[in-house]
Amino acid sequence: MLGMLGTDVHSKGIRTLARLLNEAGGIEVDYIGEHNSVEGMAAAVAERKSDVVGISFSSAAYVEYTRQLIEAMKAKGVGHVPVILGGIIHPDDVEELKEMGVAGVFGAGSKTQDIILFVQNAGVSSL
Repeated sequence: MLGMLGTDVHSKGIRTLARLLNEAGGIEVDYIGEHNSVEGMAAAVAERKSDVVGISFSSAAYVEYTRQLIEAMKAKGVGHVPVILGGIIHPDDVEELKEMGVAGVFGAGSKTQDIILFVQNAGVSSL
């Protein structure tokens, strides 16, 4: 499942990634769009039985939003589902994000093939 949280509207990257993942074969992408709440996205992960959750950020609030999402997912019983982030992620924040449970960070300059391989492997391991 791919989506965006809050008021972040720079969705070109995540929509492009959704298309590339669909074209990669073996990955079914459920793009839930923009303007999602933390609770709404956590509920969607539980309802749709997602194997991997990908969020794109271009706003500075990604650390707090991610922390809230991971806690909400744990509360819904889906804290085991890998969360990956993309977009504008400052390198200084990567360690903190991984400590809170983020499985992968794919900031600017990440290679599409690396993301596809990560999602394929994360989806398999979470089954």
